[in-house]
Amino acid sequence: MHAGARRMLAGLDEAALLEVAHLYCVWRVTRGATHTLNNALTALAGLIDAPGGGGLVDVELERCGRAARGLTSHHALRFGREEDAELAALVRRAASLLGDTLGSRYALEVEIPAAFFYVEADPARIELLLLILGYRLADLSMRGGRVRLGVGEGEKPDSACVELELLAGDLPEASEESLFDPAAAPGAGAALALAAAGVIAAGCGASLAPRRVPGGLQVRALFPCAAV
Repeated sequence: MHAGARRMLAGLDEAALLEVAHLYCVWRVTRGATHTLNNALTALAGLIDAPGGGGLVDVELERCGRAARGLTSHHALRFGREEDAELAALVRRAASLLGDTLGSRYALEVEIPAAFFYVEADPARIELLLLILGYRLADLSMRGGRVRLGVGEGEKPDSACVELELLAGDLPEASEESLFDPAAAPGAGAALALAAAGVIAAGCGASLAPRRVPGGLQVRALFPCAAV
């Protein structure tokens, strides 16, 4: 992991870590082409590396937040709406954002049944988690491939499962073991986002399980659902 990211991870509380993960996803959603946000994140990383810069981190983080809010009309920690707690709707929105940003190298497929699954956890955090996992999978392939998102009933009672799958011919051998490891992320922003993914999953009562599938890699995310 980038040294600045490691120190930043050690010094951020949960709210700040989620904010950084959101900033990273905003940067990805805008295809990394927004100089204002990119420059703000670079300055933030510089403060982390600089001796005595820790006191200015909160100030710079707020500047990053203002830049991000200039790119999206949503709250700094929310892509979706607070009242939208239905899992299929969250997957559709995450798929739409991923489809707009992964580029022509990836074919995106979404499989959603007619059933409804109402999640108990904060839907904004679940949506952020799905985006982080989608970007992490896509980053494993240089040539691209097929990305699939699916929703279905979970193995446990009152649970639902989201499957994120990447089919690509150039996946590294260790991709399954390193999928959730911030040290294996392709950059400091991705490392912090992966660290946030673990925090989000724990806070949502979700379990994450990667596994190899023929021709690719799959992540199954199991979420508790509210009784309807």
